[in-house]
Amino acid sequence: MGGESAVGPDHDAERGPTARARLDWVDALKGVGIVAVVAGHVWTRGWVRDAIYAVHMPLFFILSGYTTRHVPWRIFLPAALRSLWVPFFCFSAILLAADFLIEGAKGFRPIFSGWWHGATTILFHAEQTRGPFTILWFIPCLFLARLAWNALTANGRRPNAPLLVVAMALVFALALFAHHFGQWSPLALLALPGALLMIWAGALWRHWGPPPRIGAVAMAMIAVAVLIWFPPVNMKQGDIGWPGLSLAGAMAVTVTLAALLQRLPIALIGGLAMLGRATLVIMYAHVALIHYLRPYAPAAVIFIAALALSWELDRRLRRFASSRRILLGESKVGR
Repeated sequence: MGGESAVGPDHDAERGPTARARLDWVDALKGVGIVAVVAGHVWTRGWVRDAIYAVHMPLFFILSGYTTRHVPWRIFLPAALRSLWVPFFCFSAILLAADFLIEGAKGFRPIFSGWWHGATTILFHAEQTRGPFTILWFIPCLFLARLAWNALTANGRRPNAPLLVVAMALVFALALFAHHFGQWSPLALLALPGALLMIWAGALWRHWGPPPRIGAVAMAMIAVAVLIWFPPVNMKQGDIGWPGLSLAGAMAVTVTLAALLQRLPIALIGGLAMLGRATLVIMYAHVALIHYLRPYAPAAVIFIAALALSWELDRRLRRFASSRRILLGESKVGR
């Protein structure tokens, strides 16, 4: 999820229309990812769900690593706070208010007993979030992962530098610890080691470039195996599937999908790119729509409604400077 409209600041050094055209496939891949996220929250059992959970969240961290560059802290921190934390707090408050109102109107008990209970659970017990709030672990985790990555890549340090390789070995040990022993996840810390490994993988991908033909074929074969046989990954709980293998498999799926999208005309991937640029709002809105619609419609209808209504919400929020600043985290808003 590179780009402010997705999950936060994209500090790519390349700017302008040419760079935008070159990165349309990135937005399209985010579009594929967010469609998979919505589907995984609608169909919560079976082979399709397991295949989606084998790759969908690692994909976004990989893309973050692919598009992120080290920037000075005086630029990074204000940009990250504006584009990640401001929308996070606003959408969290909206979701809390919506749950109190909707469940109260139906005569049901809301998920949280009050504002304080909801806020402390969202911030300090990400492992316990459910219903409309289940996706809220992602932004704190992304912020901390990018914070760590910005520190690790200081002084022009490349992703294959020896110091970074050693650091990632230690991070992998932390990921194993979280996988086997993690129980409490303030600010989604259980997911942080796996997220940092995926950001590193994305940075290596950008540094080394696309794999050669034989490597691409091998990646495609691994990707098929991942989708058929690999166990689901629940990063929110610190679950990284088969340690090492599942994260490498998610990388293979991501690179294979990217290669396929890069070979398609821009006109054919335009719809997916459009969804990719609306990822932030779709991420926040779709689970609530699924949660409140589930008793009243079949799964296929809920899937289409959650995706379409979330995208429409993003489109409407972009009409107003205030909502673009507060809910989309944008800094420069023209008329």
